[in-house]
Amino acid sequence: MTTGKLVGARVKRVEDARYLLGEGRYLGGMSMPGMLEVAFLRSTHAHAKLRAIDTAAARALPGVEAVFAWSDLADRLAPLRADLDPEKNPTYKPCAWTPLASGKVRWAGEAIVAVAATNRYVAEDAAALVEVDLEPLPAVVDPEAALADRTNLVHDEWGDNVLCHTDFASGDVDGAFARAKAVVRRRFRTGRHHALPLETRGCLAHYERVSGELTLWTSSQMQHMVRTKLAEHLGHPENKVRVIAPDVGGGFGLKCHFFPEEAVVAAMAMKLGRPVRWLEDRRESLISSFHAKEEIVDAEIALDADGQILAARVKALADIGAYSAFPWTSAFEVLHMAQMLPGPYRFQTYAFSASSVATNKSTLSVYRGVGAPIGTFVMEGLLDEGAAALGLDPVEIRRRNLLRPEEFPYRSVTGMEYEIGSYVECLEKAAVAADYQAFRKEQAELRARGVYRGIGFSCYNEITALGSKYWYGIGVPMSAYESVNIRIEPSGDVTLFCGTHSEGQAHETVYAQIASDELGIPMERIAVRLGDTRESPYGWGTWGSRGAVTAGGAITLAGRKLASKLKRVAGHFLEVAPEEIELVGGRAQLRGAPARYIEISALAKRAIFTAAAELPAGEEPGLDQTTYWDPPPVTFPNATHVAVVEVDVQTGKVDILRYIVVEDCGKMINPMVVDGQITGGVAQGLGGAMLEHILYDDAGQILTSSLMDYLLPSAADVPFIEIGHVETPSPLVPGGFKGAGEGGAIAPFGALANAVGDALGVRACELPLSPERVLALAAQRSV
Repeated sequence: MTTGKLVGARVKRVEDARYLLGEGRYLGGMSMPGMLEVAFLRSTHAHAKLRAIDTAAARALPGVEAVFAWSDLADRLAPLRADLDPEKNPTYKPCAWTPLASGKVRWAGEAIVAVAATNRYVAEDAAALVEVDLEPLPAVVDPEAALADRTNLVHDEWGDNVLCHTDFASGDVDGAFARAKAVVRRRFRTGRHHALPLETRGCLAHYERVSGELTLWTSSQMQHMVRTKLAEHLGHPENKVRVIAPDVGGGFGLKCHFFPEEAVVAAMAMKLGRPVRWLEDRRESLISSFHAKEEIVDAEIALDADGQILAARVKALADIGAYSAFPWTSAFEVLHMAQMLPGPYRFQTYAFSASSVATNKSTLSVYRGVGAPIGTFVMEGLLDEGAAALGLDPVEIRRRNLLRPEEFPYRSVTGMEYEIGSYVECLEKAAVAADYQAFRKEQAELRARGVYRGIGFSCYNEITALGSKYWYGIGVPMSAYESVNIRIEPSGDVTLFCGTHSEGQAHETVYAQIASDELGIPMERIAVRLGDTRESPYGWGTWGSRGAVTAGGAITLAGRKLASKLKRVAGHFLEVAPEEIELVGGRAQLRGAPARYIEISALAKRAIFTAAAELPAGEEPGLDQTTYWDPPPVTFPNATHVAVVEVDVQTGKVDILRYIVVEDCGKMINPMVVDGQITGGVAQGLGGAMLEHILYDDAGQILTSSLMDYLLPSAADVPFIEIGHVETPSPLVPGGFKGAGEGGAIAPFGALANAVGDALGVRACELPLSPERVLALAAQRSV
């Protein structure tokens, strides 16, 4: 029987981990007396039985405080598990995920041993001394082979490699295809991605043995969820667990999970009675953080003679890697893709079959846009193909199928309620911005000279701010309301505590703007506090383009309640009715007679500090309001993206000449912030469309474990993003807001693939559009 000795790979650039997280409120800048640093020994085999671990040499190294395998933590820590309601998801198979490997390893990068030492250098040296006896097993790498394989299993207890399989059908799909004037079908493939935030993952745990209080600082988008799961898995009272998410340098969905490393670091701190910190280095982030977006989609649409969509049919397969991620589960991405594929288009006949299969790769989960970029890529590619089959212009076929204003509210074929949108208006404005007709004329002239330019359109709507009813409806055991506490101090200054967190979305500014508008208090007097479970009421963090909708809605409602109290108290002191009071510029003043006023700061001091006895009968002291708001199941922003490219048919190089976005996220709170979100999203979408691709060999070894191999767009690759706005306020949300965080990343796959296809006259159906792939497409062109 073959065995293998696993030698811990030393991180050559350990100092990178220290600087990735910065200073001050960033984890990398934190230090505590007696703090220990953690290094993980990770498997170099993709699939193997774990026979024995010898840590003696590592423990003997000076500076090493402790070495932990799973057997050393099993009494303190329960395995992770991502469940779904079995009645709503009868095919879903959960699995236990021990935070350190037990029994066998399931991907090259899975943590086996954790070393705590006086510094990271010693910890890495000690990890290199650990000997692990492994019996290699065949690696399951190809998702289609994994789907068919019932002998070589990632999880033996499943009986196959299928995490979840879902079938859906609405209407007479076969009949619609039988009577169609044109049927177009293609296979689409997207590469495996990593969110790659500038700040990698990291956490620091401190345990006070006298009080029993555990504090975890972690780079997270969902601090309250992490607290609840940490208490649950450690078996520790939740009221003695505090989670603080300091300044977070990017999340993009990656950091809205409960991670094995967080559990291990917390358990180590409790066992050792000393602060323990782990900072992920960049190589770890690529081999061990969650991945996203590796899917194979066989899709077809049926069209009538006028180009109207009659039906769509999809078979999709997602490679979810080794485990299922909490809380969404790793089945969510492909289901979200299939659910959102109909997008902004009008048809009610649709069938899909969606499977998620396990392989010996790092786990797949949500990343900005989740499955929507893939669904949009597929639908927009099929529409361009359909237009060509019927002799229609790509813009015209979209114009004929997009939902129009008079059709809202509209129930989609997958049961989603679209409240309102500007689908046609965004398309028309984008076409005008691109000077579409002039481009077509110029394109033909350039083609005659051997210059290949193309234009691609991509329309989408986006499911944002998913409320508790949405998650309950699909069987995910979580809620999605949001919470806010607004407190006016005796000085008149305001402190706003919220259950979301900010990873660069300017929430501190935007939330202060909303509160200022409701309270009439200048925003410079409003302090926004986020990320600390001891300060904020229970909330659900920042993900799914939810901040403006859920937190913004809660702030609006809380502000209105607090403003009502301010008016009642001010009216009492000014001896007028509350409805005659308006709050403006830090004053409570008589409407129509602004000379009669009381400064809100003076009002607050009297109401809270000096004269609570003078309050109106039945009015409680204090100016403090806590509000929870659960949004409608979803809200739907929308946009049209346009890419203009030039393709060098000799080298496969693609130059993006123009990129245009016309978007509608409802009422904009801060247009500058919205533009920043769109620009960043487009940059990430561009990366996924053109450059980014995590590759594994047949043995399950990752081939893209550094930024020399995993290519990201640089400033030179991202063109100036031309942005236009349409505002159709959501009638379902206080303030009329819709989500804006992910939309920029959803449409680039489709826009860029269609632009390259338009330039070459050949459909581009596989991403990323590397020079090799573009050259292969160029070889198929007719001229």
